[in-house]
Amino acid sequence: MEEDKQKLMASGRMLVPIFAGYAAIEAIYHSGDDLIFKTTPRLPPPIWQDKASEQALSLGFKLSFHDDSGSLLIVAKEVKAPSHRIPWLNILLFAATVVSMVIAYSFMSHGSGIFKDFSLMVEGVYFALSLTPILLFHEFGHYLAAKKHKANVSLPYFIPAPTIIGTLGAVIKSRSPFRNRRQLFDVGVAGPLAGMIPTLVILIIGFSTARVEKIPEMTMDGSFIFIGESLAFKLLFLIFGPTAPEGYQVVLSPLIFAGWVGMLVTMLNMMPIGQLDGGHVLYAMFGRKWQFRLALVMFVAMLIMGFWWYGWFLWAFLAAVIIKLRHPATLDDSIMLDRRRLIFGWLAIVIFVVIFMPVPIGFVEG
Repeated sequence: MEEDKQKLMASGRMLVPIFAGYAAIEAIYHSGDDLIFKTTPRLPPPIWQDKASEQALSLGFKLSFHDDSGSLLIVAKEVKAPSHRIPWLNILLFAATVVSMVIAYSFMSHGSGIFKDFSLMVEGVYFALSLTPILLFHEFGHYLAAKKHKANVSLPYFIPAPTIIGTLGAVIKSRSPFRNRRQLFDVGVAGPLAGMIPTLVILIIGFSTARVEKIPEMTMDGSFIFIGESLAFKLLFLIFGPTAPEGYQVVLSPLIFAGWVGMLVTMLNMMPIGQLDGGHVLYAMFGRKWQFRLALVMFVAMLIMGFWWYGWFLWAFLAAVIIKLRHPATLDDSIMLDRRRLIFGWLAIVIFVVIFMPVPIGFVEG
C-alpha cells in the first residue's frame, strides 16, 4: 500500500511543471487514489484549465478544479487502463427493455391472448424495432458528447418497466461534475437533437404507409384511449399522412406510435427542470438564476395542466422532490456559449415548443 502511494506521488510530480506556469503550488496532498494540489493561480483558471487538463491526461491523470477560500485546489485522479470487459449488465438491461417493449405494445393491442398466440406479438416487434433506434440515438448522443469532453460517464443503462411503452428510458452515470457551461450544453443538447432524427424518420415512414379503416360504432360501455397531437405531429401528418374519407380514420400503426413516443420522451426531457436535458440547455444559455425561474414557471404550469392530465401531477412531484428544480452549479460559470451553440440552443427550444403536448394521453368513455 505504501509502495503504491509512493508510485502515485512520484507520477504526480510530473504534473508540477504543467501547473507551475499558471499557478504557485503551495502543497501537495494524497487522498486515496487522488493527488490534491493546493495552488494560488497566477491566471484565471478558465484561461488555462482546458490546456492543463489535456497535458495531464497525456500523463495519465484527469483533473478537476475547485475553489477553496481564495486558493485553487487541483484534484488529479489517475486514469486507470480502460477495461475490455464486456458490459453484460448494460447488454442484459437493453435486451430486457426490448422484450418489455414488445410485450407492452402487444398486450395493449391484444390483451393476455398474446401469451397463448405469439403471432399476436408481431406488431409489438415492429413497435420495439421502431422505438429502439430513437432511444439509442438519444442516449448515445449524450454519451458521445460526454466522451468528446473527456467526461467520466458510463454506458447507458436501459430500464425495462411495466408501462404502456415497456420502458422508463435509460440513464447514464456521470462520475465527474460539469466543468463549464459549454460542456454542460454540449452534453445536454446532444441527446434530444440526436433522438429527433430517427423520430422524424419513423413518423414520416409511419404516416406514408398508414392505413385507413371505418370508424367502429361506440358502444355505451366502450372506452377509448387517444394520444395528444403536438404541432409537429399534426404538420407531419398533413404532409405525409393519408386522407381519410368521412366515416373513416387513420390506423395508429406501431411506427406512428413509436414516433409519437419519441416526441413525448424528447418533450419530457426538454422541460427546464434541474438535471433534465432542458435544464442543462437553459442553464448553459441563460445562467443558473434564469434556469431556476423557468423551472418554477414550468412547475406551476404542470400543476395547472394536471387537471386535464393527471400525469402532470406526478411529474410535478418528481420535479420538486426527486429531480429538483434548481440545476447544480458547474465548476466554472464564467465561460459563455459561442454563437454556434446559441443557435443550436434556440433550435432545441423551438423543437420543445412544436412537440409540446398539454394532454399527452386521454380517455374517452363510450
